Amino acid sequence: MKLTVLIGSALLLSVYVLSLEDETFSDSDETMMTGKSGEEPLAYPNELGCEKYEGRACTKQYDPVCGSDGNTYGTECVLCKQNSQQKKNVKVASRGPCLP
Repeated sequence: MKLTVLIGSALLLSVYVLSLEDETFSDSDETMMTGKSGEEPLAYPNELGCEKYEGRACTKQYDPVCGSDGNTYGTECVLCKQNSQQKKNVKVASRGPCLP
């Protein structure tokens, strides 16, 4: 009886955790062929979205963006913080590191 309850609890917990998953995967042919998904596009060039980082520390997660100044920034947050500190208005040119 205890084993049945334990297995049932583990199953329910697994279902609960899987239901919390935020990621969805598209099965459309276009997505598979182009590699493009329904991700929200990066806010650029005029909508950097720095207000969401105000009063917060940037995470150490590496998600590089290429700035309009040709420099690579570790994250959009880092670019926003540097804009604020250096009184600049560098925008995001593209996702990923800048190409030489």
